[in-house]
Amino acid sequence: MRTLLRLLLCLPLFYLVYLNYQLYYEPQMAIVAGRPINQDLLGQLRFLKTRMHQGAAEDMQQLYPEGFVYLNALYGLSWVELAGSLPESSALRYEALAESSWAVRAILSPTGRVLFEEDLPLPYGAYYRGWSTYLLGRYLTAQTPAERTAADVRLFRQNCTQIAQALSASPTPYLESYTGAAWPADGMMCLAALACHDRVLPPLYQPTIQQWLTVVDTRLDSLGMIPHKTDARTGEVTQAALGASQSQLLNFLYEVDSTYARRHFRLYRHHFLTSRFGLPGMRESPQEADNAEHIDSGPVLLDIGGAASIVGRRIMQRYGDTVTAVGLRNSIEAFGMPFQINGQKRYLFGQLPIADAFIAWSNSLEVNHTMDAPSWSRIHFHGLSTLLALGLLIALYMLRRRPVS
Repeated sequence: MRTLLRLLLCLPLFYLVYLNYQLYYEPQMAIVAGRPINQDLLGQLRFLKTRMHQGAAEDMQQLYPEGFVYLNALYGLSWVELAGSLPESSALRYEALAESSWAVRAILSPTGRVLFEEDLPLPYGAYYRGWSTYLLGRYLTAQTPAERTAADVRLFRQNCTQIAQALSASPTPYLESYTGAAWPADGMMCLAALACHDRVLPPLYQPTIQQWLTVVDTRLDSLGMIPHKTDARTGEVTQAALGASQSQLLNFLYEVDSTYARRHFRLYRHHFLTSRFGLPGMRESPQEADNAEHIDSGPVLLDIGGAASIVGRRIMQRYGDTVTAVGLRNSIEAFGMPFQINGQKRYLFGQLPIADAFIAWSNSLEVNHTMDAPSWSRIHFHGLSTLLALGLLIALYMLRRRPVS
């Protein structure tokens, strides 16, 4: 019995050491085609490539309402980030473009469209049309003009034209994803696609974008933030801002208008950023509200949202808060149970590819450089760990001195 108790006390002690060690994680970098490349990110993409070509997106569709599109989009965008960091002649760049193209074709296929309604004001709705058009645009951005096919460019132009026309005709800035249902984070993808158009092709849509931002300012929640859900006819708020949707939409709002986005980032950081045991985390609900868990939030523990925190790691890096970005990144490394085999890195034992895709996409901003944070940012967690470790060591010592009756 004493041996069993010692083992039960040693396990959390070893886990504490592991957690504290992982808080100093830095991605491994290696030179590929003359450029530094994040090898941990590449390992994640290698794992996802295997799973995606085995039907992971179809499997995720059984768990999440838009799992097929979402997983393909995150997968494709992660490879796009990698492609953009490599020389044109690099073999790895060609692989990255091939996988991005594979994800684009999957979303544009009948399987990708099957759940979405064609007869909406924006055919197939804001979610499908936003993600598919944005991914196609980013894929074009990663290519040279000579590499782009005329069919891809034509489809991208057509989709952007339809998005702009739907926005112009809509009484609300938030286009429907399904009949009678509008989520602003979905609509944001449509605006991000228009902004992408104006970076890759002759600009057309800045007036549409600026008009949209002006109208959005009249449809904010009580905290002055873009809401989670709105009335599809009027754009009035039906559910206030939540962590997962804020983390997502702020990534793309930055590309639409970075100055306007920073105003919303400050509100997001104020109302959603918190800490537990000295480690940063993003709440699923703002500080002023009760916890609200939903299908897109992922697990919510101690009010910390799984999806909000994973994507929030990308947000913090994008908006320049490196200390928080590193804290979130390394907390994911500590609690996500990553391991690498044969050059493939996975999290949570590789059982949930959508989680791996979110983490890869969040890490893809760190594709050719690493971030670091000062040691003081970890002191609180180290202190709590030390106290807990001392308690465990005392218990182990007492077991040696007194037999258990």
